[in-house]
Amino acid sequence: MNFDKIKYFIDLVECRNFTETAKKNFVSQTTISLQIASLEEETDIQLIDRKKIPIEPTQAGWLFYDEAITLWKQYNHMKTILINYKMNHDLTIRVEYAAATDIQSMLRLMPSFKEKNPNIKLELDKVLLKDVSEYLLKGLYDIAIAFDSEFKDKPDILTYPLYRGQYCAVVSRSHPLFHHKIISKDELYQYPLIMLNPESIGSSYELMIQHAALDGYHPQIVRFADDIETELFYIVTENLIGFFPDNYNPAYLENDIRMIPLDDTNHTFRIEIAYLKNNKNIALKHFLKHIQN
Repeated sequence: MNFDKIKYFIDLVECRNFTETAKKNFVSQTTISLQIASLEEETDIQLIDRKKIPIEPTQAGWLFYDEAITLWKQYNHMKTILINYKMNHDLTIRVEYAAATDIQSMLRLMPSFKEKNPNIKLELDKVLLKDVSEYLLKGLYDIAIAFDSEFKDKPDILTYPLYRGQYCAVVSRSHPLFHHKIISKDELYQYPLIMLNPESIGSSYELMIQHAALDGYHPQIVRFADDIETELFYIVTENLIGFFPDNYNPAYLENDIRMIPLDDTNHTFRIEIAYLKNNKNIALKHFLKHIQN
């Protein structure tokens, strides 16, 4: 199977348009159409529903898309390894993370690590939180940095803690709780909340619900957001309360929102480094030893 076909298929699913896919890949629309048809002939199944506008993958197409993403990541990683080896015999550690707060604790350790290990390169890739453990288990990355909830009950994954913290309530300037120095559980659960979409954050959503239950409440979640920027927008415009980790830095919105600590709550978290216990990457051993030291 030609990797160009896989790339064309991924782009077509994401662009939902043959013309835009062709422009993105600097080829003709006919080329894209023929390559997708060839891919369907190879797999002996229809992958794209061309009758819908915008076009949409079939059920089999969505299954193929998920595996195509994995193949494409592995293919690009293989090319990176070979290029690094050809140029200067460098070693590579592939790192995945889901949010900027995940890597803050690690960043301060990087200068000393690079000084001691100049031949080890770190390749960083941001992914959806729900995909973190799956990609690690598939061997797409050497290290995952994310909330501990994503690695629970996975015996093939080992972890090392980087940061322990608590969630804060994030409120807008016009919210009744804005001037509070601390927010009690009773005050918190009186108001409607916004959360990141469960389809994006995976196990972390269920953990939040469990923590609320331990607090003795059922949260009033009235809206979901696909990313932090959208969540902040609705916090400001609709006076909703959001949950953010205490190491999040909202400096660019300091005049519009406040992060307020929660009193006596179960909304805590850990950020961990995770890796497969059977990972044979020599560079990973150097990295873990440096982090632990």
